[in-house]
Amino acid sequence: MTPLILLVGFLGSGKTTYLRRLLPALQANGLDPHVVINDYQNAKVDAALLQDLVQSVIPISGSCVCCGSREELLSALESFEHRPGRVVVVETNGTTDSEESIELLSLEPGLNRFTQPVQLSIIDGKRWQKRFWHNALELDQARTASFLYVSRLDEVDSARAAAVAQSLAKHEIVDQRSTPEEFALAVAAIADTVKDFPTRDVVAHPADCGCGHHDHEHHHHDDEHHDDGHDHHHDHEHQHDHAHGAHHFASLQIELPEIVDRAALLHFLTSLPEEVIRAKGLVRLTESPDEYHVFQKVERSVQLLPIGAKSRLEHPVSVLIGPRIPEDIVRAGAAELFSVTP
Repeated sequence: MTPLILLVGFLGSGKTTYLRRLLPALQANGLDPHVVINDYQNAKVDAALLQDLVQSVIPISGSCVCCGSREELLSALESFEHRPGRVVVVETNGTTDSEESIELLSLEPGLNRFTQPVQLSIIDGKRWQKRFWHNALELDQARTASFLYVSRLDEVDSARAAAVAQSLAKHEIVDQRSTPEEFALAVAAIADTVKDFPTRDVVAHPADCGCGHHDHEHHHHDDEHHDDGHDHHHDHEHQHDHAHGAHHFASLQIELPEIVDRAALLHFLTSLPEEVIRAKGLVRLTESPDEYHVFQKVERSVQLLPIGAKSRLEHPVSVLIGPRIPEDIVRAGAAELFSVTP
């Protein structure tokens, strides 16, 4: 069998950054990793960040793999060519319902040559449970994990780090913390254990293959209070209306000029409405037109990093994600700064 890894985390928690460390670590342990990335609008943005690390990256653009991108994900996995030493990592988008994703990947008959999904959840230590009405979704993404990684602890003080640890303990969230290097060792052990199993059907219990066990009970409590001290509405905002295709989160893609001014780009990002939870994209700057830069904005934090001269994107784009994005305002702002059609 082939180990199937599910990488989960809320918008901007650091999944792709973690994956950029995990892939070399998997290779160092003799594994051949293949990646499937699911994201809103243009998954090629994140795929471009991995193209120098792994041969096979399949981008799936759309809503969650548990609903809107379900068929694309299943098709990609069912057509996968299984070989000894290979492992598949599915990086989900930031609003994924992890319970539904686990159920889909566990019960689909066409995926029985994969192990049961092994979920690693990434939580942002800086923003954990400070997402107001999205706290319940973030909490569920952590509760379903077999492994956990807390990002951005280097950006918080000891009091905040202790508060995060207390919150995880309070909610009985798995404390099997794993850096990318530690998790790679765990995946290598799983791969070695399952190498002689032809399908998951012959495995007596999930623990027999080292895949862990997922409890699919839902943990929504009307009397629970969020850690930010406010009494917020606890209905799971990510509930899916499959009959009508409803989804609480929206995305917006804006094409940018071939080359953009750094100051204009930073002004655009810092001026985005608060409804935009995350913005990301790939651009070339006037100061270094032969080099691509990836940018991202999570709340008030903006990053702009060089990634080299190559990109699989045909045209620079910006992808914005959030609830009820005011499209007219965003497009007008882009048109004013970059002289593009709104």
